[in-house]
Amino acid sequence: MKSPPGAACCPVSSPEMGIRPSAQALELLGALLLGLGLGLGYDLLRPPRHRLGKRGGSLLDLLFALLAGTAAFLLAMRRQEGRTGLWDLSAALLGFLLYLHALSPAVLPLLEQGYRVMSNTMRLFKKIEKNLWKSAKKSFQTRKNGLL
Repeated sequence: MKSPPGAACCPVSSPEMGIRPSAQALELLGALLLGLGLGLGYDLLRPPRHRLGKRGGSLLDLLFALLAGTAAFLLAMRRQEGRTGLWDLSAALLGFLLYLHALSPAVLPLLEQGYRVMSNTMRLFKKIEKNLWKSAKKSFQTRKNGLL
């Protein structure tokens, strides 16, 4: 039986075929990967959150919550029915918890080191920029005074 025009190419279930376990497994895998990605995003925000203190950290927590909510919404919109089932949310939560407990202890120190290197590099660039502006200002002042 042919699909009607405009229908999705690979429905999760159809009346004549029943539920396709392979499609459901792929959806659960996608939700699990979403949870792992959210865990990585959480770890990416940890170093700046610690450095910014309470007020800045709260803003980053809000940003993470908005990103996680948007990701869950997009996960729900991928489904034909337009709603996320309990299994999908459970798989995403499982992925998040797996990341936090299994991968985060190894990844977080690397991210913190990368953040420190990036901060030091930015501080160095800021110092160089400040020296360049001082030099340019001095050069223009000597030209203005007719000394050069």
